[in-house]
Amino acid sequence: MNSFDSRYYPLKRKFPARSKKFMRDRELAEQCIKISGSRLIVKKIMFPVANTANAGKKIVFISDWHWHDSAGNRQTLQEFIRFMENYSPDFLLLGGDMCDDADTLSSLPELLKQLRLLAPQVLAVNGNWESGKRWLGADFFAGIYRDNGIIFLENSSWRSGNLRFTGLPDISSINFRNILPPPEETGVTDILLTHSPDGVVASDKNGFLKNFSLALCGHTHGGQVRLPLIGPLYCPGSYGRKFARGIFSRQGYKLKMLVSSGIGEHNGTFRFLCPPEIIALELV
Repeated sequence: MNSFDSRYYPLKRKFPARSKKFMRDRELAEQCIKISGSRLIVKKIMFPVANTANAGKKIVFISDWHWHDSAGNRQTLQEFIRFMENYSPDFLLLGGDMCDDADTLSSLPELLKQLRLLAPQVLAVNGNWESGKRWLGADFFAGIYRDNGIIFLENSSWRSGNLRFTGLPDISSINFRNILPPPEETGVTDILLTHSPDGVVASDKNGFLKNFSLALCGHTHGGQVRLPLIGPLYCPGSYGRKFARGIFSRQGYKLKMLVSSGIGEHNGTFRFLCPPEIIALELV
């Protein structure tokens, strides 16, 4: 493993037996909507929950912004703000890798301030790019999120009524260990938030996932460059292109894992046939 991979990408440890339990989901439908005049697409999903008290709640999930305060970033932000004002979600979930390189970190708080205004509650976890900047200290990003009114989850849970959100650090973090599931509770819809599908697979031990209805993650960028009939040329992570994007079911559990293509890209890179996306969930 080279120094770049060791700093920014997940640990090179695979769990092949566990990954085989995750298959492409054939039940949950998504509606893909192109935002007029924008590169952004919205994937709308009607997500069934057992507790009808949660019906009608709206959740927006974005990941992998890699904010570098470019003209393209600022345009995407304005388009995202317009979508959020129209959709009016109850929760905005940030799936990590919100920052890019260290020289652009000074502009990250301003982005977070604007995102905090877009939903009654905003929750976040770290990605591998945050975890990789080890020289900043373990609590650096947690402090930025909290200073801007965003709930930061790391091996912890936060609850709103009968909805409970649990956040895990990225699998590349030293804190990704000794994780405990939230206590089982009748009538509660449990949602897992972590940066990558590798993290979901790695956490699938000792029944950790059995009570979760939904896991939200990103990291792969959908491959970022995709070709017709072939799909993504490359995806970061332990399982190649298997979890590039889309909806997956964990066999034997009720869990659905949603892997987002992300809303941004690394500075200096581009997307091809893989537009940036917003995941918009309505609980029914």
